[in-house]
Amino acid sequence: GLHIHGRIYINEQGINAQYSGPSKHSFAYVEWLKEDDRDLDILVQTSPAFNGHAFPKLKLRYKPSLVQVSNMFMCLHVCPCIFV
Repeated sequence: GLHIHGRIYINEQGINAQYSGPSKHSFAYVEWLKEDDRDLDILVQTSPAFNGHAFPKLKLRYKPSLVQVSNMFMCLHVCPCIFV
């Protein structure tokens, strides 16, 4: 398995993921997502982590909505953001 910690939320709208792990494992997860036949539009953002994992464990959860309302604007996050 991959040595990844973080939060991965899924539903019919897409995927919202924030996670940390060794670069090799983090990018392996992204490549696995890109192999999906549904032609996913994936934006990957990276940020180096110098002190190990940014999250205590891995949580994978179904959420009814990935849409968040902030300051009267709606944002739909359907891409994994990687912290390596």
